[in-house]
Amino acid sequence: MGKFKELLQEMRRTPKESTVEAATTIAQVAVFSVVQLKEYCREHDLPQSRSKLQLVQRVSVHLKLPEAGASTEIQRQRPLKYPKLAVHDIAYKLKSWIYTCAKNASLRGDTTPELLTMDIHNAADHWAGDHTTCSYVHGMKKCVVENWTGGKEAKYPEGGKTHKAVKEFLKKYITETKMKCYIRARENFISEIFHSVINKFSTKRIHFDASHTARLACAAMDWNENIRRDVRATYQHASNDTAVRRRAKTNRVMVERTSHWKKALAATVFS
Repeated sequence: MGKFKELLQEMRRTPKESTVEAATTIAQVAVFSVVQLKEYCREHDLPQSRSKLQLVQRVSVHLKLPEAGASTEIQRQRPLKYPKLAVHDIAYKLKSWIYTCAKNASLRGDTTPELLTMDIHNAADHWAGDHTTCSYVHGMKKCVVENWTGGKEAKYPEGGKTHKAVKEFLKKYITETKMKCYIRARENFISEIFHSVINKFSTKRIHFDASHTARLACAAMDWNENIRRDVRATYQHASNDTAVRRRAKTNRVMVERTSHWKKALAATVFS
């Protein structure tokens, strides 16, 4: 799902000037990358910063642009080509839509990606108020059960520029070949956690020629002993980044890790 960034970039329509000096508004300065802004600051002996907002502010003040330095926000959001995508947070909803479609495909026992691909492509029509495909793919969807007609709950007009843009994006990046990997709706976070345990015993920076196999065995024993630890408590934590996730996240506090396998291993080896 790394193509969401490209979709967001296509929404931007602020023209980029050939040089920083040619910018006439703060928004045009913000189009330039951090590297380009730092280069401009070096050439004109301006203070450096890692923050793009501060760089834009300093460059705008140096260029004497209108309203330069009035606020630290400095027009963070450039004009959008498809404003309704940002208003309704379509990029985030599309991510959740794909996850839900994959889970439904797994529950149906699909073996081919055709229906899953159709279900994901249907997002563009669903948000435009057309629920014809919804009833064909999944008859228990809320829009089908409540009989949403006449564009009810539509995010954008059907057949408009936004509708066509979303359809073209899905058609380009959501293909049957790619969706073969999502039919079973499996996640690989367990593998990632196990590899983090391996990294504790056999770091990637050092080549352990003689002890690598033994270190992997130790990582496996540590993993098997602590994989099913009990949950001590749970608490809700709301993310500060509302653009990423607006609902609270449930965090779990696990009991402490144990290392009984070390004593058992020592007793077996040195007994």
